[in-house]
Amino acid sequence: MTQDWSHFNALLTVLAVLYACVFLSVLIDLFFGVKRAKRLNIVRTSFGYRRTITKLTSYFGLMLMLSIADIAASVIFKMPYFTVIGTIGILMVEAKSVYENLRQEEKSVEKVQKALLKLFENKEEIKSLITFLNTQTPKDYDTKRIT
Repeated sequence: MTQDWSHFNALLTVLAVLYACVFLSVLIDLFFGVKRAKRLNIVRTSFGYRRTITKLTSYFGLMLMLSIADIAASVIFKMPYFTVIGTIGILMVEAKSVYENLRQEEKSVEKVQKALLKLFENKEEIKSLITFLNTQTPKDYDTKRIT
């Protein structure tokens, strides 16, 4: 009987560590997402924060289901293999998300640089377009309108 309780305590300890790892991975992703948004001057809204809460809810729901499967399978297995595999999968997804946040910063800087270079290459066309728009009057728009 004592052996069963010690096994149960060890199982709960392992599960607590796994749940903490998932929680920390989501917090790290949130941190890097907010950091990227600040750097790019993207407005941080409650929608993004709610997405994090939704993500946590989904992840912990999955973890709870895997933990129940592990408890049912504890007759055969001594460790929570299903929850470990689920945690590894979630950690890989979150690591990829952090990596994408970091890569997005580099890509957006490159995109801005390329766009500015294209603008400078086509500055004569832009000047002629602005000149054309400035020479048009509201009266010109009314005469060109098809009724």
